[in-house]
Amino acid sequence: MDFKGICDTLASSPDVSRAFSHTTIIKYIELIGLLKPTPILAFLQPSHRISAPPPTLPVEVHEFLKACFDLPDETGKLAWEAFRVLAWSFDPTPEEQSANRIKHVRLFLRHGVSKGLGVYSLYPPTRVCLDPNCARPLHSTDGTVRDRELGESKSHPITVFSLELGAVPGYSTSRYCRNCHTRYYPDFYVHDHATIRTFYLTNTMPEFIHTSEHFYTTADLCELFANMMVSAWTSGTNCARIYNTSISKSALESDLPIDWQTTFQMDVDDVWNAFYTYSLRLDYHERQEVMELQHNAPSQADRLRSLLEVRNSNMAGTGQEEWNHACDLCCYIYLDPDADKNDPLFIRSTVTDGITMGHPCCGVLDCQERLRSVKDKFCLTHQKLNKQCCITTCRDEVEPGFRTCTNPDHRDIELYHYQLGKAMFQLKNRLQLSYNGSTLPDSLPESQPAPPSSRLPPSEDEEIELVLPAAEICDGKPAKGNRTVRARFSRKRTHNEQLSVYSCGITPGRATFFGSEAPNGVREFWMKLWPTKASLPAVLWHDNNCSIVKMLRNDPDEYMRHYFDNVALPVDVFHFKSKHKETDLDCGANCNPYIWPELRTADGKWRFNSSAAEQTNAWFGGFQSMVREMTVERYNFFLDEMIKRRNRALVKELHKRGKAPHNIPRELLLAEFSSDTGGKVQYTGPVNRWQIVGIF
Repeated sequence: MDFKGICDTLASSPDVSRAFSHTTIIKYIELIGLLKPTPILAFLQPSHRISAPPPTLPVEVHEFLKACFDLPDETGKLAWEAFRVLAWSFDPTPEEQSANRIKHVRLFLRHGVSKGLGVYSLYPPTRVCLDPNCARPLHSTDGTVRDRELGESKSHPITVFSLELGAVPGYSTSRYCRNCHTRYYPDFYVHDHATIRTFYLTNTMPEFIHTSEHFYTTADLCELFANMMVSAWTSGTNCARIYNTSISKSALESDLPIDWQTTFQMDVDDVWNAFYTYSLRLDYHERQEVMELQHNAPSQADRLRSLLEVRNSNMAGTGQEEWNHACDLCCYIYLDPDADKNDPLFIRSTVTDGITMGHPCCGVLDCQERLRSVKDKFCLTHQKLNKQCCITTCRDEVEPGFRTCTNPDHRDIELYHYQLGKAMFQLKNRLQLSYNGSTLPDSLPESQPAPPSSRLPPSEDEEIELVLPAAEICDGKPAKGNRTVRARFSRKRTHNEQLSVYSCGITPGRATFFGSEAPNGVREFWMKLWPTKASLPAVLWHDNNCSIVKMLRNDPDEYMRHYFDNVALPVDVFHFKSKHKETDLDCGANCNPYIWPELRTADGKWRFNSSAAEQTNAWFGGFQSMVREMTVERYNFFLDEMIKRRNRALVKELHKRGKAPHNIPRELLLAEFSSDTGGKVQYTGPVNRWQIVGIF
């Protein structure tokens, strides 16, 4: 701040000096610093003249400053005349600007919002049209063109969810190019008759994320929500609650306009819109690619869907940025004892395991077609099965108003299923179980043992099969004994999430298993995650590797049978000791981790952590309640994003621990080799020195 300039100004303007002290002059200059980049001042002059202050202030700004300092009209004009050069030259840093906004937020709430001056005023990052064809030639200078200025400003009120100030009112302004008929918004631009929003490609992430038509969320708040989710499994609902109760400033509540068009309360949709939009923007920004979205989509969820699906497709297989990770905890470098030159080689260790969690899917086994709604039981292709009886062995059509056919036994099962959800039936059933069928007492004891969990009523939202003895449904007992009937009244969910985890904890990839955790499914997952033999880790731990080895041995396809020939397939240490029988000689001969001396250190300890996947699943399972009602594209995007963020945090931790985390060049791991010569990746020196060598 130029204090000498302030003193000179006061000395030359007696009327102003009587109305302003040094403190209020600084306050005046800080307010001009906050107003200068806003549309009402920034677009007052052409872009080639913005370095000079305007001779007079717009009426809205003039009235705002008068109200802030309680000035007469003429004194307000004299103040601008006296301070305009000094105030216009004030160039605060982003940190100073943020501090000034916090300091003066009440002035904007009390005197600015009603005059179109929000706490935040958002506007396009360009003053001119970005299309070079719209540039106009200068008649005064031959061969010189000037970019076309944007005009026809339109503003509308918005709510800005910020981290520094909470939820506050603001204004969003768009500008228009009359030549190419393109309207420029704070986040994107779109042609009058176009259906695509094109987002600006900038060197830094935008400060404000447009999450829905009248709502913006600051990038630092979006980042906070994402970190809360990955670190503490905070749901969207709880993020909104924490924001409304702890982050949003209750001290400002009395100054917020009561007639504002949009709410200042964040809800769960605001959180998820912020998370997905910000994550996509960040992904495109990091890759320096232009992001495009549908403009006229019915909702933000529909607008984001196509990009979420593209990102999910890119993430499948080798898409995780730490897919090619290596460090001292998951990679062992040693000298090849069989080579003449003792070439340095390496062993990467990866653990694979599944965890029971999933999203709603089609009720037909292994059908992966997307559901139109998470409430549907079947995909569009299998919609006709909605008319089929819910008894799994029955193919008859349902009777209108019921979910079973006209068979009396099937109808009794449906009625019994609905009774299970009623409180009276549950209490009666629990009491009978407590007394094991004996005569019930006239009065209840003080406490009763809980019934077996298998007798608790099924949830309508869970994938279950109702298994009931027929004697419980009808009074009579069949001559051939009890019958067991099966019915499915609820939606089906995918079977499990399969994670592959390096022994250091980094997760290179995951896959959703729809039907079961069968050995063939694990093999397909591995072959998609490591699509070349060069990319295969030397060790693939799995709790059911004995079954995988048998399957590979008996596979008639030669390529499939030999794909993992150079890979050790041990059962992880914990499961081998506690879950596999000693009498299983085949498992002991092929999957005992003690077979491979490279897996042990010189002092007899295990070289790699073979429980890394189990430990990662303990973290990963925390998202089960958060994702169970997500659509498939949001489900996959969210889990991939959580893994990516956790991987980044683990890499930082590995750096701090001195474990030399780095990435093997992807082009080496994805290189194809001749089936005659084979090939491998060889370590040739310090970190990040890798090369391909042939095996002859």
